[in-house]
Amino acid sequence: MKIHRILPVAALAILSLSTPSNAAEKSAKPTKAAAIYFGNSLCENSVPWFHPTLAASAGKELKVNTAFGPGWQLWMHLDDFLKNPEGLRKNLVNPEFDTLILHVFGSSPLLDNNVRESVFDNQKFDEPRDASDFATAVQLIDRFLEVRPDDPNSRIFIYTSWPGVPAAGDVAKRVQEETEKSLLDLGKPREEVLKTVRERKATFEELEPVLKEYDFPALWLASYERNDDTPWASKFFHSRDYYTRLMELLKAKYPDLWEQGRLAVFPHGDVFLALDEKMRAGKVPGLTNIGLFSRDGLHVRGGLPRYTLAATCYAVMFGEHPSVLDASIYNDIENYKNENIVKMKGIVGAPYVHFPDVGEILVITPELKKIVDDTVWEVVTKHPYTQVSAK
Repeated sequence: MKIHRILPVAALAILSLSTPSNAAEKSAKPTKAAAIYFGNSLCENSVPWFHPTLAASAGKELKVNTAFGPGWQLWMHLDDFLKNPEGLRKNLVNPEFDTLILHVFGSSPLLDNNVRESVFDNQKFDEPRDASDFATAVQLIDRFLEVRPDDPNSRIFIYTSWPGVPAAGDVAKRVQEETEKSLLDLGKPREEVLKTVRERKATFEELEPVLKEYDFPALWLASYERNDDTPWASKFFHSRDYYTRLMELLKAKYPDLWEQGRLAVFPHGDVFLALDEKMRAGKVPGLTNIGLFSRDGLHVRGGLPRYTLAATCYAVMFGEHPSVLDASIYNDIENYKNENIVKMKGIVGAPYVHFPDVGEILVITPELKKIVDDTVWEVVTKHPYTQVSAK
C-alpha cells in the first residue's frame, strides 16, 4: 500500500499553490440558496434537514431537498432519474433549486472510463454506458445546468466521504453471531432471532477499542488503486487522492464554472485529518483520535461529529467562518427523530434519518465547537477545491 504521510496543513498549502483560484474573492458571499442533495447515508450524516435552521442562526436563508438511498452511488441516482423522470429526482431539473450537491461515494463505478452493461449482476442498463463517478456526475450536472443556463447563482458542490474503520466490521459480525447464538439457546423462534440479529448494532463501548486504533491518515492519504477486472475490489476510493483526481477532471470539463467559483468541494476528509492530528496532540479534550467520531465504523455519531460535517458544508457554501452558527440543534437527540424533523423550516419533501445510526450524542461544548469551527475554517480557506478565501 502506497501511503503519503504529510502534514495536513502543509499538504493543503502545497495543493493550494498548485491550483490557485481567486473566483470566490471576486464575487459577494451568498446569503441564500436552495439546495438539492443527491447521496446516501453518509450525506445524511450531516443531517441536511438541520441545515436550514443552522444557516438561519447565521442570518442566511437555505431551502433543502434530498434524494437519498441506502448505499446509493451516483450512477444509481442517474439510473433512477432516467427510468422515472417524474419521480423524486425530478427536482434535478426544477429551476426552483440553484444549488446541486452530489455525494460521490466511489467504490464499484470506478473513477472514470468505465463503460459497461451493468454495475451489479442483478441490474442491467438499457444500453452500455459509462457508469463511472466522473461520467455520472457530468450527466447529472449537465441536466441541472440545462434548466438554468444563464443563472450566475447556480452552483455545484461535491460532498466527499471518508474511509471507514476496517476492524469495525469484524466486531459487528462477532456481536451479531453472539446475539444469534444466545437467542437460539433460549429457544426463540428463528424468525424472531433473525429480526433481532439484523437490528443489533454493536454499541460504542463494544467498538471503542478498535475505534481508538483507527489509523485515519493511512487510509485517507493512500493512493487510489483501481481494479478494472473487479471494480468493486478497487481500494482507497474514500481518499484524498480519489477526490483530487475527480476534481481535476471536473475542472477540466467545466472550466467556466471553476473560474466563476461555482464548482467546489466539501472537504470532510481533510477536516477529519486536521482534527485527528489535533486529537493525537492532546488539543481536543476527551478525544484521542477521529475514530471516536464513529458510530459503527462508517457512520458518525450525533452531536459534534455530525455538526462537523454540517459546519464544513456551511463554510464552503456561504464562505463564512462557522463560529457564527448556533450548533444546539445537533445536541438534542429528539431532533433526530423523523416525527420532529418534518416540523422544521426550510425542508422540501420527506426527510428521513436512520435513527440507529445516530448512536450516543457526542455533546458539543463551547470549547469543542470552537476547536471544530476553527479547524474547519483553517482547512476550508487553505484547500485547493473549496473556492473560499480567508479574506
